[in-house]
Amino acid sequence: MDTATAISVVIPYYNEAGFLPQTLRCFLAQTRLPDQLILVDNGSTDGTEALCRAVLEGSGISEVVYLRDTRPGKIFALEAAGPHVRGDLIAFADADIQYPPRYLEKAERLFRTAPESIVAVMALYLHTPPAGPVALAYRWVMPHLSRLFPTKCLTGGGGQVFRTEAFRQAGGFSAATWDYVLLDHEIMHRVFKVGKSRYHSAFWCLHTNRRGNRRGVRWNFWERALYLYMPPPFLDWYFYRFLGPRLAHRRMTQLKLREQVWQGKSRG
Repeated sequence: MDTATAISVVIPYYNEAGFLPQTLRCFLAQTRLPDQLILVDNGSTDGTEALCRAVLEGSGISEVVYLRDTRPGKIFALEAAGPHVRGDLIAFADADIQYPPRYLEKAERLFRTAPESIVAVMALYLHTPPAGPVALAYRWVMPHLSRLFPTKCLTGGGGQVFRTEAFRQAGGFSAATWDYVLLDHEIMHRVFKVGKSRYHSAFWCLHTNRRGNRRGVRWNFWERALYLYMPPPFLDWYFYRFLGPRLAHRRMTQLKLREQVWQGKSRG
């Protein structure tokens, strides 16, 4: 595999038989296929891996890696994937997100046309059809907002693409560093010490909106507001001495992400 141009896609999952097969089909339909696909089973009991193997049989993807880490928690699955990544770019995906056919092509192009200081390309999380008025307004606003808050994460982990070297330089995902919800924001805090991120209105993914109650996996309004306006020199304090202890007190560890309080129907 030519690591100078290769893209590795990493998908951790836990009991996603109703969603992950369709997400995999999104990547099989890409105009630019991933060079490496890493699937990490975090202790599923619903036969997800067998379904994945059936979908990916004869896929044309150069390398498919099946891993299993039974330590409960998404962070452990992400840690397990790290040593196996061989691509120059690493795209993290979630099992229940739809990715448009040109997703990887656009990610690669955004990096190619950006200076080396850009180490992360961030897909906008859409919750309504991309051509609808709400989504179009969101796609216009968010790139502008990202310029107002250049050291802050404005999208979820399923839409983050990194230069692999910079991601590793930042330390990668680590349960020893951060064992709470908001993994996507904490990792970006460390990545911003290495370089900058880029948003673009044409680079998006479509969230399924399936969680019925998000209160157990998100920060409150004041914590979010403080994050947005916190000067970069104080963000270490914010995450590790302020927000982390508050999340620990509310028992909002990463295990909360496994509590599947879902609404709606599966699309598998």
